[in-house]
Amino acid sequence: MRFNIGIRGHDLPNAPFLNVDDFINTFKQYDLDYLQLVISKAFKDFEFNKDNLTSLANKLKANDIKVAMIGAYFNMIHPDKVRQSKGINYFKDCMKYAYLFDTKYVGSETGSLNGDKWIYVDGNHTLESFNTVKEVIKDLKNSERNASPLIEGAWNHVVYKPTLLYELLNDLNLDACTVDLYNYLNIDNYKDHLDIFKECINLFGEKIKVIHIKDFIVEDNKLVQVGIGKGLMNYKEIMPLIKKHLPNVILVLEGVKEADIVSSIKYLRSYEDE
Repeated sequence: MRFNIGIRGHDLPNAPFLNVDDFINTFKQYDLDYLQLVISKAFKDFEFNKDNLTSLANKLKANDIKVAMIGAYFNMIHPDKVRQSKGINYFKDCMKYAYLFDTKYVGSETGSLNGDKWIYVDGNHTLESFNTVKEVIKDLKNSERNASPLIEGAWNHVVYKPTLLYELLNDLNLDACTVDLYNYLNIDNYKDHLDIFKECINLFGEKIKVIHIKDFIVEDNKLVQVGIGKGLMNYKEIMPLIKKHLPNVILVLEGVKEADIVSSIKYLRSYEDE
């Protein structure tokens, strides 16, 4: 089988791009199938309107570049309500126009009370914060029938473990999510990452539409990202699990440095025929 492998557009070399054609030519240098498109980061000075979005979408489709999701990541519990509202409105705009790109998913994490740095602070892992996030996502879901929020958990954020994301999906009747295994990890639990991934499969199954692919080492008592296959992530067991349980999922390289893009894709594809 062939894995569906994608990348964030702004992780491509020379991003952000001034020219859509340059973006497409760069994307096509790699053995990739999908794109996670964060428009404001992939392109410089892109004016967000229907005409420009239609032109961009048509060019991507003409070059057989499929969009896994539109990224509209924002801090759902930003203490600055103006910033929070701006993020909500932009997310809704992305949901409104997602159909142009033949995707129904718009993605975000849940955020932190810290504000702009999105790091852990006391108060993130509370019922009050969870309920605030739930109301925000409920509003997003109800705003657009043709698109769906694709929510992603992370240890530092409000939805910090798979069981909380499961509760969120059930409470709001959402049928899709993103899993970023690395984001659930910290210095205390990283050795349990395979069990956490298995938990995600058991909880969400085919609701997992996108998996963010990362690898890491431990350096100065912190987790540090490295190229795929060059770290501690147990892909020798993870990839067969994906093949068995999630054959249609889209694997999106996230935060992979330019020097590691080719080797990371090659590493993932090495599991296709096993």
